[in-house]
Amino acid sequence: RCRVLQRLALAFGGLGPRAVPPALAMVAKLAVRRGGARLSTRRKAPARLRVGVIVGKVFDPIPQGTQDRNFPRRFKVLNNTGPRASGWGGMFQIDAAVALRVARLHPDLLAVDIIPAKELSAARLRRNHVTLNFFYDVVMATYAEGRARGKSVHSLFRNPRLRMWPSYNYYDWVCTKPRYMKQCKEAGIPIIDTIFVEGGLQPARLLRQIRAKGWDRCFIKAASYVCFGNGACHGRTQDWIDDPSILQKFASENREVKDFLVQPYTLKPNGKVFDEVRNFFINGQWSYSVYTDGTDDDAVYEQKPGPLKEATRHLSERAFAEVLKVADWHGKSVVPLVCRIDVGVVPDRTAPKGFRVFLNEIECEISTWLPRYCPFNLCHAVADAAVSKSVELVERSLDAGRRLPDAADLRRIIQLLKVRLDGCGGDA
Repeated sequence: RCRVLQRLALAFGGLGPRAVPPALAMVAKLAVRRGGARLSTRRKAPARLRVGVIVGKVFDPIPQGTQDRNFPRRFKVLNNTGPRASGWGGMFQIDAAVALRVARLHPDLLAVDIIPAKELSAARLRRNHVTLNFFYDVVMATYAEGRARGKSVHSLFRNPRLRMWPSYNYYDWVCTKPRYMKQCKEAGIPIIDTIFVEGGLQPARLLRQIRAKGWDRCFIKAASYVCFGNGACHGRTQDWIDDPSILQKFASENREVKDFLVQPYTLKPNGKVFDEVRNFFINGQWSYSVYTDGTDDDAVYEQKPGPLKEATRHLSERAFAEVLKVADWHGKSVVPLVCRIDVGVVPDRTAPKGFRVFLNEIECEISTWLPRYCPFNLCHAVADAAVSKSVELVERSLDAGRRLPDAADLRRIIQLLKVRLDGCGGDA
């Protein structure tokens, strides 16, 4: 009976027994009871393009009322509102919502494997023709479960035979901030003035460099694979001069970290930290931008039309051109599914438009998408793009000579999906 139910579940989107219509489930039970198990249990299931989606966000809720009506309980983020919440803003998160939407679009040709972080493994990835990672990475694994798990997840990213997007070179470029910061600086894109420390932090040498810059206050942070302020400190230069043990202690506590970024405080005229406008690209197209205040977590909204929106968009498009030089799949250039480029903003009366903008950060799909501040249904837009991107990546894998499950059927499935996508104007 279990095998019959599983096959019926696959036929209805691969979302588990709850996705099977009750009437068909009853038919399956009766068939087993009457000795009719041979109905389909020995018949090979129709081949489909299998797409894995790695989920687990608790900080990226979709707009209220837009969730899938059959949102599985196991993918809901409970206890996510109120003073004792474990997350931010709601039980329906964008990563799982997109995965469910993709599963509904072409259930006869495309099967979706929704992978919670704790279930991620090489064996699970091998089952799929491609896997889109929307949440769980080396940083998250290390932060939540320790270095051993972080190293294990790192090995998954490095193995191209597991076919996980984002690919390792592009993912490492994003996580190793000096890589993209230096590249963008060479391209003439403004960034915060930065001292790049390589090979370990030497307090006396660094202090000489800071004094040569004339910085009154500055911020030191690990340069690669970090989040939530890990491996960071800040303070006044004079305090470090008066008490060298402050930097010496920081260097000792972070002796395993080899690379750091050192930057001056970048403040608004009111003394508060600079703001950001986060620009989002979907399948290569600039799509929307969201303002985030430097100090007020509640001051978040879609960036209003005007000179600031245009200036931050223009700078983000310049940075995205650098992204396209790095993002690849099996060694060939590819356009990322989702890319976020954060542009810092500081009011400046001496500037022609009354403000200065600079590149602050580049993020891949494993980031906050802020769907509640997007002017359109982000779940639908990304799901549509995810289908076409999955088709593209699987076809490229085949063209690169990669060995994929059901390879003989994949070309036919890909062509059928392409016809459908072309008939929808490129949308799923």
